[in-house]
Amino acid sequence: MFTDKSIRGLKPKESAYRLYEKGADKGFGVKVTPAGSVSFFIQYAGKDRKQKFHNLGRYPSVSLSEARNYCRDIRSQIDQGQDPSFKTSLKHGSVADLFEYYIKHMIDNGKRTWKHVEADLQYNCQDIMHLQAKDITSTHIRKILHNIISRGSKVQSNRVRSYLHRAFELGVYHDNDPKNLTNDFTFQITTNPVDAIPKDTSAEVTGNRNLSFAEIRQVWLDTSISEQFHLTTKLLIIYGCRMWELCGALKQEFDFDTMIWSIPPERVKNQRWLILPITPLAKKLLDRLWIYSGNSRYLLPGRFDENTSIHNTSLNHAIRKIKGVEKFSPRDLRRTVKTRMGEIGIDKSIRDRIQNHALTDVSSKHYDRYDYLPEKKTALLIWEKNLIELTENDCLI
Repeated sequence: MFTDKSIRGLKPKESAYRLYEKGADKGFGVKVTPAGSVSFFIQYAGKDRKQKFHNLGRYPSVSLSEARNYCRDIRSQIDQGQDPSFKTSLKHGSVADLFEYYIKHMIDNGKRTWKHVEADLQYNCQDIMHLQAKDITSTHIRKILHNIISRGSKVQSNRVRSYLHRAFELGVYHDNDPKNLTNDFTFQITTNPVDAIPKDTSAEVTGNRNLSFAEIRQVWLDTSISEQFHLTTKLLIIYGCRMWELCGALKQEFDFDTMIWSIPPERVKNQRWLILPITPLAKKLLDRLWIYSGNSRYLLPGRFDENTSIHNTSLNHAIRKIKGVEKFSPRDLRRTVKTRMGEIGIDKSIRDRIQNHALTDVSSKHYDRYDYLPEKKTALLIWEKNLIELTENDCLI
C-alpha cells in the first residue's frame, strides 16, 4: 500500500515510470517523471479494449487520500460503462502544474540547468504551489522575491524572478498551443504577473576577476590540491572551456589518432558541436587523468560512483583551496584565458571560436559550418608555448 512516506521517497529515473498499488483500488498507481514530479492515475480498459490511463492529480497538490477517492469515483463511472477520457471540462492548472510544464519544456529543449531551476522553484515558491496559476498576481511574486532578498540573496532573487517570468510566459501561450490539446488542464493566464516586478540591476555585477601571468604560474605549480583536480585545472587554463564541458567529458570524445576533442551539443551552451584540437601539452595532462579514471567511461568519474561524472562543485571547492593566489573560480579561468590570449596577440574571432561563444551575425548563425580547426590549433599552440615559457625551469606537468 502507498503511504505518504513511500511516495516522498520515490526517486526519478532517466525516463518516466509507473508503480501500481496492490490493493482494493484496481488500477490505482503513481507516475514519476524524470523531473521528479509524482502524479496519481488509474489504469482501465476502454470500450475499444485498449489500455488507458486517467490522471487523478499531482502529488502533493492532491493528497493520497483524495487520489484514492477520485480513483473510486472513476472506477464507479467505468463500471457503469462511462469512459472518463471523454471530459466535459478541463481543470484549471495549478502553479505546480505550471512549473512541471516549464521544467518539461526545459528538458525537451536540452537545458542542462533544469534540475537546479526546479529545486529553486520548489524551495522558494512553496506558499503558492497549490494555487491556480491564473490567480497569481504581482503581489504573490513580490512577496516571494522579498523573502529571498531578506536572506541577503539579491542575485538569487533575480534568478528566481527570471525563472518565474519564463514559467508564466509559457503559461500565457499554453492554452493556444495545438501541442497541448491532450493536456487535462488549462492555465487561462492572460498576463504575466512578473512583468510588473523590476529586476534588481544593482545586484548584477559583471565579473572582472582574471588571473595575471604571475598568478597563472602560481596556480600551475601549486601542490596544495590533489593531482586529479590540479590536472583538470591546468586543462581549463589551456582551453578556457566551460567547467561542465570538461567535468562531464566522456573518454570516447577524445580521438588520439586525429588529436581531436569533440564535445557533443548536449553539453555545449549553444547546442552545437565544439571541436577542439588536442595539443601536445593537453595530451600529457589527459594521459595522467586517464589513469585516475580507471574503468569509468568518464574522464572525471564521480568520487563514489564511477558511472557518473564528477560534480562541478567538487572542482570549485578544490580550486578555492589553492594558496598564494587571490580567490578565483573556474569561470574566472575562462575569462583569464580569453584575456591573456588577447594580450599575446591572438585574434578575438579565433578566441571566440575556441571558447565557443555564440556568434549572432547572420553568416555565422545560419551559413558558416566550417570548424576552424587549423586556426584553433595554431592559436592554442601559441598559447601553449607561452604557458611553457611561463613555467620554464619548473616542472610543467
